[in-house]
Amino acid sequence: MSGPAHALRPGWILGPRADVAIFTGPLVLAGAIVALAWRNGTLHADMPPWMFAALIVACDVAHVWATAFRVYLDPERFKRRPGLFIGIPVACFAVGAVLYGIGSDVFWRALAYLAVWHFVRQQWGWVAYTRARAGEGDVDRRLDQATLYAITLYPVLFWHAHLPRAFQWFVQGDFVHVPAALERGGAVVHWAIVAVFCARQVQRAFGGAGVNVAKLHVLGTTFVAWYGGIVALDSDIAFTAFNVLSHGIPYLAVVWSVERDRAQRHTTPFARFFRPRLAILFLAVLVLVGYAEEWLWDGLVWRDHPGLFPFGPEGPAPEWALALVVPLLAVPQATHYALDGWLWRRAANPDVGEWVARSKRV
Repeated sequence: MSGPAHALRPGWILGPRADVAIFTGPLVLAGAIVALAWRNGTLHADMPPWMFAALIVACDVAHVWATAFRVYLDPERFKRRPGLFIGIPVACFAVGAVLYGIGSDVFWRALAYLAVWHFVRQQWGWVAYTRARAGEGDVDRRLDQATLYAITLYPVLFWHAHLPRAFQWFVQGDFVHVPAALERGGAVVHWAIVAVFCARQVQRAFGGAGVNVAKLHVLGTTFVAWYGGIVALDSDIAFTAFNVLSHGIPYLAVVWSVERDRAQRHTTPFARFFRPRLAILFLAVLVLVGYAEEWLWDGLVWRDHPGLFPFGPEGPAPEWALALVVPLLAVPQATHYALDGWLWRRAANPDVGEWVARSKRV
């Protein structure tokens, strides 16, 4: 958007304080976890049970189930596209079963790459919202996209060129190795795009077009989370803390904000649920369901945390049953990955468009 600086509206998604809390806050928390592990000499050790419960169960798995509030617990939304909302989980299970039948490595690799794309696209979604809030229009949109993809995909490319790492997305070997020369070329492209983007922001600032601070905040925190968690530190604890917290916390906050906004304007089954004093209940329900799902994963598949998931199935499930059990247990997250791209499009979801269009003063 060109023109005088005053024409650029604040681009905050939830508001300046709330945006700092949900985008910078996770980085501070992840940094504290990494610092604690480093001080204790456990940064390169296995993740302790309490950390697994906090990061995986209470954040990663819990945020996946927040999709239910966006669709499956809202009859009005569900009636809009019942074929899509029923078809996606059914298709996820069917495709998952076929892929697992070909080979478990094929299944996990496909799910890992779908997850990466989902994580990247979520970050672009936040950038797009800040652009819409600020009224930036189409000017600089392609540069913003290129920058977002550069700061997310280059660390992933680095990861592929430096296998094995001390961490993996799901299972060891779910990413394929690429030549180091490809990563070096990617680094040049990455830093070139970042440099062009920074130069453009300086030009906008001094040229009077204005700078969207909210957008810079999202891009900056994304850079720290992805570069720090994947490139700078070779640690499962560091990767998980930066990756999970920077992805899950903003998602949970925005889901709650959108649903609260909708509940104030429409009659919904959970209208009373989305009140400030009941936010903890919203989180508690998601954590409880997330714990139940992970209890099944651990009892039937992984058997990694018997102390955290007692009284579970006597498993693991026999090999012949895993071809159905694993794709079935993966349905919630696969549905979340596949469906979210549609659920957050403003054109396809009037409530989201209305929410983005309204100014927030949190």
